[in-house]
Amino acid sequence: MTNKRSTPPISALDQNLALSSLEPDQLVGAKKHPIPRRHLKAPELLILWTLRIYLIFMTAVVAYQVWLAAR
Repeated sequence: MTNKRSTPPISALDQNLALSSLEPDQLVGAKKHPIPRRHLKAPELLILWTLRIYLIFMTAVVAYQVWLAAR
């Protein structure tokens, strides 16, 4: 039977103190960790695709207006 000690959680103040004492190269290494992509739900995807379509439509409208003004 092994007895494992649990370490107390690191407070935000302790973390800020540790990060402020690092060299610039160490700080970059400490901050650089990959963040996984978020899996979006159907309503969120619908909103994003609607915004994409709206953006394409408005770009076409602006291009048409610029073309009319140039004539």
